[in-house]
Amino acid sequence: MNKYPILLILVFLVVFGSCYTAFSQDDAYVSSLKRELKHAEGKHRIDVSNNLCRYYMYSEPDIALYYAHLSLNEAYKNSFINEKITAYNLLGIVYNSENHFDSSFINFNKSIKIAYFLRDTVQIASILNNIGFINFRLCNYQEALTNFYQSLNYYEHINDKSQIGSSYNNIGLIYNELKEYDKALKFYRMALQLGKSEKKASLLGPSMTNIGFVYSRRGESRKALLYLDSALVYCKKYKDKYNEAKIYKEIGIIYLTNKAYNRALEFLKISENENKKLKNSIELASVYERQSECFMAMNQLDKAMELANKSLKYSSVVVYKKYLVRAYKNISKIYEKKHDFQRALLYYRKSIETNDEILDQQKISIIYNMQLQQETDKNANQIAELNRQKQIQSLVISKQNWQITGLVILFLLTIIILYVIYKNKKHKQEIKLESAIHNLKEQRAREVLEAENRERKRIGEELHESLSQILLLAKLTVSSLKIKDHYLTIKQKEIVGNSINLLNTAFDELRNISHNLTPFLLKEKGLVECIEDMLHKIGKTNHWIVNFEDIGFDERLNNFLETTLYRVVQEITNNIIRHAEASEINCQMIKTEKELTIMMEDNGKGFDVNKLKTADGIGIHNIYSRVENLNGTVLIDSALGRGTIFTIIIPLNT
Repeated sequence: MNKYPILLILVFLVVFGSCYTAFSQDDAYVSSLKRELKHAEGKHRIDVSNNLCRYYMYSEPDIALYYAHLSLNEAYKNSFINEKITAYNLLGIVYNSENHFDSSFINFNKSIKIAYFLRDTVQIASILNNIGFINFRLCNYQEALTNFYQSLNYYEHINDKSQIGSSYNNIGLIYNELKEYDKALKFYRMALQLGKSEKKASLLGPSMTNIGFVYSRRGESRKALLYLDSALVYCKKYKDKYNEAKIYKEIGIIYLTNKAYNRALEFLKISENENKKLKNSIELASVYERQSECFMAMNQLDKAMELANKSLKYSSVVVYKKYLVRAYKNISKIYEKKHDFQRALLYYRKSIETNDEILDQQKISIIYNMQLQQETDKNANQIAELNRQKQIQSLVISKQNWQITGLVILFLLTIIILYVIYKNKKHKQEIKLESAIHNLKEQRAREVLEAENRERKRIGEELHESLSQILLLAKLTVSSLKIKDHYLTIKQKEIVGNSINLLNTAFDELRNISHNLTPFLLKEKGLVECIEDMLHKIGKTNHWIVNFEDIGFDERLNNFLETTLYRVVQEITNNIIRHAEASEINCQMIKTEKELTIMMEDNGKGFDVNKLKTADGIGIHNIYSRVENLNGTVLIDSALGRGTIFTIIIPLNT
């Protein structure tokens, strides 16, 4: 009996069963919400309607609009003010997803008007941010800039560090589009600095990515690649696939600008695959446009046309007219190269017409922006007037009760001041003690490492100067026997020959041990050449393919730093050789003004990083200990079956 059809049927049933279960879970969730909606009332009915709206928001916008309106009607029916803000917000988001920007503007303006009335700072800032991105899509850069600055002011008022950093990045985005690169860099660096000082991982990758984009636009490819490579490390660590895909696209654009078309296509293909997984139609439109430009430059016009049409298709899906204009222009250029001037002119006209549509949309949106600005100014004046009236009222009350209030305040202030003085003194003592303990630990750790280096050097030199002389004398003594070859028997000749070979082996082993204990090349040539020499020797064994690259090492580091980092790289390399079962070792060293980064990568069997915490291995603990003593960071990216990446980051300004 043939078993294959039965196996195929079983596989189909398993896959179908899994898919059916997933769909059933979604259906069950929506069905339960719809059943709940029939009996829900008041705020509960609004919450259920909002959840249904969010569920259908991107898949079936018309149904989402129905539930958003249902939520809005219920809010008006029961006079729920906060719920009106949410309902109008949802309507604005749904209309924006359908590219109905005028309707989106109207609902966002209604939402923000209520938020102003309630003085809900968080909602105001969020809605201004949403409106800014609509203006950005419509190429209304000045209006978008105003929205982002207003949003920033509100976030600064409530001291929301994450949103402040995001606002810096948004403002930089506009300046980048306006080709005001110095201003863009200023805001991106402010976001990066905030991310570092507040340890906000969500700001680090995007900020470095944006800085790389600016350098790319300015034609400073080396700086751009440096920042993009660093950003890629953070994006992979925190699984930020959206920015990772953008970085690959930008690296492709850099190679395209430098006319390295095949290299550009490699990175653009990676970006294409990542954006397909993310279903990011806007980025796919941009990626296909750049791929088309590569093939056009290589004079492969049919392939260029195929990709230009893909770019046009995705630009049409998201109705992103800025990309539509560029897609039409690309197709026009390809037809021109094919000498089909009639079609070239047709698509060129389409690009002009689409650009005119953008201008028309901008004119319409200006009206809504003026209404928003008027509402903003009006509410700002109302808030100022309310504050002024409160101040007057407060002054009247304080005048009537100044004696009682003054005495109470004075008493409370006295207690508070005494308490603050006590706490401050205690806090200073604690800080002083902690600082002393920390400095002592750091000093002891550094002394241990320096003592270890001195002892290694001493042992190495003694081995080289003392034991090597003894071995040399032994070799000369045995060699003198070989001179008297004719007096020796065959067995004695064999013993003498073996003794000389063993002494030569001992010499080689002594030289290797001495060099490992105190690498003389490190003292003479420095860290980079010493590591390159070590890896070169490993490559010469023909067991491993070794690649080495260094960037930014224009001058030597201090002796302690070089020795410590050499030991770290040596330890990682030994781990790869002993345990990884790899066939390829890649080492990249990057030095900037502020930090030094070393990346060691292998294609071996990998390991479970989570098990490092309970591992007994001395090597890994030595790596962490040495790097922490330099105030550095160790990042390990590994999994079973896909190799390992060690990333060492050392600050240079401490």
